[in-house]
Parts: sequence; structure tokens; C-alpha cells
Amino acid sequence: MQFSHVSAETGQWIIDACATADPLTVTSQVPVGYERYVRILHPALDENDQQVTWATVAASRHHILTAADLFETVAGLDAQGNPVSDDAWVDTDLPLDELPSNLWAQLAKILIHASGRQNFIAGLWAGYAFIEGGERIQIELEPDPSLSEEQNAAAYAAALAEAQKPAFSEEDLSQGALELGGGYRNFHLFEVDAEFLANPLWARTSEGEQRQRPSLAFAADRSWMLSTEPYDDCTIVGGSAELIDAILRDPNLEAIEVGEFTRIGHSN
Repeated sequence: MQFSHVSAETGQWIIDACATADPLTVTSQVPVGYERYVRILHPALDENDQQVTWATVAASRHHILTAADLFETVAGLDAQGNPVSDDAWVDTDLPLDELPSNLWAQLAKILIHASGRQNFIAGLWAGYAFIEGGERIQIELEPDPSLSEEQNAAAYAAALAEAQKPAFSEEDLSQGALELGGGYRNFHLFEVDAEFLANPLWARTSEGEQRQRPSLAFAADRSWMLSTEPYDDCTIVGGSAELIDAILRDPNLEAIEVGEFTRIGHSN
């Protein structure tokens, strides 16, 4: 499994291609020009942490799911997850803001198969605190009753210092982040192999393994691109008709085809 930082310039083509796109359309995330596009819906979790599909929620309310729907529309909720209709779906939280690992692995398998023997560029959202460490990271540490107050204070200080270490070096961070605009849309880019794409591991920190799914990814030849906006409820892929058909056929992925100019959140 291999990955290495690359310059933000590697993603400049995305900025150039999306510069004039309507910010509410699919092509504000995945550039215009791909043969077809698909939206992969992130499941919600019920009280037992079991995945719940949007189709299940829609059927419970006799709602016809459309390509532009937000989960809140499907479930009869407001943006904060509060019911706004008598039949609102309240048995789950709002959908995950990334594909769960089992569904990501399935999607990656399809993308890798479509790509042949080439590497990929993967983007990690720059907002994760572990990347640069520092004071954004705070910890809790139960005092050891066998130690004095001074010893416990020293143990806490040592543990905090370890937790606040940056996961990436200054040299890596100097590559800069790809700035797609809109405040949160900043990503560190990496060249990765197929094994890493399928099962990413960005760092091992005092908080454990950091296995966030890429927020954007594309094949080295740009034959497909994937985007998951921060805090969003879906992942969008643009690519060939064959690739999109493979995603739509997969029974594990809840996917719905969209057009270049579908306005997410503005149902027809």
C-alpha cells in the first residue's frame, strides 16, 4: 500500500473546469464533460447502528425519490433533523457524511476495475485536526490514583503533547492544499495505489488509525472523478457509461443517475 503527497497543482484542472459552473449543480463538484454521472447516497444509521437506505425511508412516507433530493426532503425533516411533517422518518440520524467503509470498499473495487493498472489521486479534507495537530486536539485522561497530583499532571501533559503532534511533516504540508472555494473545500492531495484507495490509512495517531474516506479522487488519466463534499449526504462520480452502469448495477450501493446540471436539493 503506497501513498505520497503531491502538489495542489495536480488538482488545478478541477478548479479550471468548475470555475463557471452553477454552485448548486453536479458540475460544480465533478467537472463537465464526463459521459455520465451518478449520485451514491450515504446510508443513515438506526439506533442499533444498522445502515438504513433512503429507499426505505422514502417508502415509509410514500415519497418518490428523485435524483435531486436531499435526505431531509425524503425523510420529512428540516436541515437540523427535526420533523416538519406528521409522517416524518425519525428512526435514524441524518446520513453519514462519508460512505461507510464497507460501501467505500465496494465502490473502490468498481473504480479500480475500470481503471486498469494505473495510480490515482486522492484528496483528504484539510479540516481534520490530526493533520496539523496543535491545540485543536484535546484529550481526557483519568488520573491514576497511585500517582501524586504532580505526577498525574506530568502524565497528562506528556499524553497531550503526543496527541497534538502533526500527522504530516512540514515538508508534506508545504505542498499546499487544493482550494476549491466555499470555506470547507480544501484538500491535501496524494498519489495512491489501488490497495490504498480501497482501504485508506492516512496516519496512526494516539487516537488510533485515521481511515477517513477520500473527499475527492480521480484516476491518473482523469477518466473518472469522485467527489464527496464536506458534511454532504452523497458521493458523486463522473465517468464512462460503462463505469456508471457498473455502479448502478451494484446491489450494495444505493445509487441514482444524475445529469451534469442536476441541482442537488432542488427537486423537480
